[in-house]
Amino acid sequence: MLWIFYSLIYAFFTAIYTIFNQHYKINAYLLGIWRGWGIAAIFFSFCFLFPFPKSGFYWFLLIAQGIMIAIYDSHLFFASAHYGAGPTSRIMALTAVVTTVFWWILTPAAFQTMVQNSTAIMIIIFLLIGFTISYWQMIKTPISRKLANYMLPAILSLSGMSIATKQIALMGSSVYASLSYYLTVSTFISGTLNAYWYIKSEKPTFQYFWQQILSSHKRHAAFYVIAFSSILIIAKTLALRIATNPGYVTAILLTAPLFVFALNKYNKIPDNISVKAGFSMIAFLTILMILVNVNSNIID
Repeated sequence: MLWIFYSLIYAFFTAIYTIFNQHYKINAYLLGIWRGWGIAAIFFSFCFLFPFPKSGFYWFLLIAQGIMIAIYDSHLFFASAHYGAGPTSRIMALTAVVTTVFWWILTPAAFQTMVQNSTAIMIIIFLLIGFTISYWQMIKTPISRKLANYMLPAILSLSGMSIATKQIALMGSSVYASLSYYLTVSTFISGTLNAYWYIKSEKPTFQYFWQQILSSHKRHAAFYVIAFSSILIIAKTLALRIATNPGYVTAILLTAPLFVFALNKYNKIPDNISVKAGFSMIAFLTILMILVNVNSNIID
């Protein structure tokens, strides 16, 4: 059950990560640049300690991971600055369902085994009905619907990232090799893509581009986002490497909105958009996580 410990670390730092731009309100692309290039610069030298990967599929996963990180980061940072970390984190709970469904598609044999379990099917139907009702209640307001639509690419990206991370962790020569290449190649691609989007949207001069990135305010914020991200990625990779289904790790990630809500309350930051419906939705997903871990008949 060590993956649960790593998953909780992942969830806590995801909460910190989500709250981050609620406070700083920096252009999300600039944060994505710092996050991507900063982490890559720190961990690049570690790659020389391990054999150079020769698998084309492994490099495909690293590149795809970088693209998904860029999409996830930019949407999360923009949304937390504009809508607040609370509603953003609750909407991201949808990732648990999407990740599990993706994994079932990729592992049809395990899904067929589960389908033969009538208890599992009854539980899943019940939970999906409760989840659906809660979700529709959560997006009843125009602002919640707008947020849900905006975060859909981030939800799909985080789901894909969870599955890709598990594969990257298993395909490397060791978990440390996987982490080194993930923290170097994927994050560098993420930072580069965010740089492209920033240049395309803001059309800065070469000098202004670097002035914005290297300003003292951005450097101060970058120190924290790089530290939080590094811990988050390491914990996530270790958890996904061990867990049998990446949906389990994403399910524990559902505790992140609880951390966000508690931190907002502690700091007296308003957080009142779709709170009851959002936590009701999370509750149904959490029940599924608990049942998976205490009932050996529900294996995937």
